[in-house]
Amino acid sequence: MKVKKIDHVGIAVRDKDSASRFLTDMLGARKILDDNWEYRGQQFNWAYFLVGDLGMIELVSSTDPDNFINRFIEKHGEGLHHVTIQVENLDEAVSFLQEKGIKVLDVNSEDPHWKEAYISPKDSFGVLFQLAEYDEEYWASSV
Repeated sequence: MKVKKIDHVGIAVRDKDSASRFLTDMLGARKILDDNWEYRGQQFNWAYFLVGDLGMIELVSSTDPDNFINRFIEKHGEGLHHVTIQVENLDEAVSFLQEKGIKVLDVNSEDPHWKEAYISPKDSFGVLFQLAEYDEEYWASSV
């Protein structure tokens, strides 16, 4: 499996505006993207912040109490939700992990600009790793 880089760290928050102010006012982060999405019928919001020259943090929140992110917060509290790792080839990464007995969840290759899968936290010391193969030029042009 060819890993290119750690792309970002996702943080689950109840109050996106308060968390945004903390990142910008206290850490000097710069908001580069803010959007609302629907994922498997659930609405949620995510915002990306550039921290320094290369590091990114993604805030994930939802106003829907039954949303997956709020269920996560109720169980674990606010904080680290996932670490996204950019891979060169998602299919190869998934095959490699499965051959090693690692459970891979929610493989999605429908969007040619963003393909993703998740490593089960049960196999990765409690951390949800998101693997992503994506078109960097496409995403850079959208911010």
